[in-house]
Amino acid sequence: MKTHCFFAHIAFARNARARATPQATVNLLIEINATALRSGGKKKHLNVSALVEPQRLELAAEIAKTAARDYLKSKHEFRRFPVQRFVDFNLTDTPTYISICPPPTKVLPNDSKVWRLAESESDKLRTKPLPVLCGVTKRETDGSRSH
Repeated sequence: MKTHCFFAHIAFARNARARATPQATVNLLIEINATALRSGGKKKHLNVSALVEPQRLELAAEIAKTAARDYLKSKHEFRRFPVQRFVDFNLTDTPTYISICPPPTKVLPNDSKVWRLAESESDKLRTKPLPVLCGVTKRETDGSRSH
């Protein structure tokens, strides 16, 4: 079975009216491997091997969103924000560079892996994330970073 990776950009607010101006954001890379997919299928009483690829992808996306929420619940810094919204949630190509990245920030019991991607202070209130390469924004890698 194929490994699926998702990028999630999540915005946080203290109340629902503050959605347009989030008080904080976070970028996550979430890997859903065969073990995580089987675990998610088992919880939903699905035979994952009988699913066609679009169905596996849909299941992987559900598992990834749950993994993101579980990760965020485990972080004290986000508990003060009762409102959270996925601004961006996309399937990414399985990054070939992931093996050289630091270990996952969190590995969940179903073997979903979550990396919290670093971002600069100016990116924290962004509603649209920059392209990310394993915790480094594209702007930081192309040398055009302003100081």
